Amino acid sequence: MTRSWLDRQIAAGSASAETAALDLRARQLTSLRSRLRLARELRGVVEYAERIASRPAFSAVVIDRRSVIRGRHAILGLAERLEADDPVTPKGITLARRFLTDGLGPLFNRNSQHTVIQVVWNINDALEVVERDPISP
Repeated sequence: MTRSWLDRQIAAGSASAETAALDLRARQLTSLRSRLRLARELRGVVEYAERIASRPAFSAVVIDRRSVIRGRHAILGLAERLEADDPVTPKGITLARRFLTDGLGPLFNRNSQHTVIQVVWNINDALEVVERDPISP
């Protein structure tokens, strides 16, 4: 199985305990190393948008600078959350990874259905680990 297929399964809500492959991928995604790399990439998007603000951009990557600047605080807040020791869900990580690579998403497409801030809020919600009450069914 490929990582991208497993990531799509996790993003769709498949429980990591369903298969050994999903469990392994979930642990890879939520590892500190993976989280720090993702946080670095998020910070890099903001730095890139700020750097090209004063000059023409000549790059194969076409980031919607205005959207990134508007969502700067949300993106950097997400990076901080990923760097923290708090537990996160694999689903939230897959959504954050998709956020950085989806050419139709708000980082690259100013006509996206959602803003950078909306997507980051959704990612933050998905990252939240919900503790279950041991007494509840």
